[in-house]
Amino acid sequence: MSETLAIWFDFLQFFISVLDCKHSMKRLLISIFIFFMTGISALAIDVMPDYLTPSQTPYYQAVNETVAIIFNKIKTYIRTNRYPKYFNDFTLLKNDGTQTHTFKYVYNSGAELMYGVDTNELKYVSFRRPELQKCRIMYDYPSGRLHAIQIFTDDNKSFVFSADGKYVDYAPYVQKVNEKVKDNWQVPSRKNIEELAKGKKDLLVQAAVTINSDGTIKKIIILKSSRIRELDRNATETIKRAAPFDEFPEDFFNNEITITLNFNFSL
Repeated sequence: MSETLAIWFDFLQFFISVLDCKHSMKRLLISIFIFFMTGISALAIDVMPDYLTPSQTPYYQAVNETVAIIFNKIKTYIRTNRYPKYFNDFTLLKNDGTQTHTFKYVYNSGAELMYGVDTNELKYVSFRRPELQKCRIMYDYPSGRLHAIQIFTDDNKSFVFSADGKYVDYAPYVQKVNEKVKDNWQVPSRKNIEELAKGKKDLLVQAAVTINSDGTIKKIIILKSSRIRELDRNATETIKRAAPFDEFPEDFFNNEITITLNFNFSL
């Protein structure tokens, strides 16, 4: 859309110079032009999405039906200036199985706002279609551009489609990351863990690693602490040791992805 806008803007500049318009007329034409282009960007369009097969999920028919309806005249852009940029002690939505630990979910003016747990900054503005299978239509903040569509199935899996309807299978990449982290995990001895635990039973560390498209680590945050510094550090150091990871496949449309990793030190 930005390239199209630039072309039309060049044309408008040429048109104004040919007419040798007065300053007030120039401003009027530019205002009309911006209004017109904003209207175009907000129009709903038809997108032909990819469809899943029985080998990908037993719920392929339900997913395909939902995808077809959503991508029929989908809005590629929304206005986001009405939504608060930062989380400010808002009431959190109850998790219905579509949430991840890396975001705080807040209802606001018909939308579900997704704030980063570590930054408290708004990342996505999402919308639901209650009449359809569980789904989430996500727009980037603050640009308002359509980011992705998520469809959730009864077996607690989700299927992601890009703004142009392409299905993206993240599972193989996520599995490779998990395997590389596991291979680099130097688990403390049982005796050492017992000394550190001092009777504590729940020693699960849950960490979220955000990976850049080149496979480098952007950040690591602890989602669930063992409340033992040495064990939390063991988890984060393991992730760092496993990096860099593979570069993103060509079909990934994200500049980064966040993967949740579990380290269970429980005896």
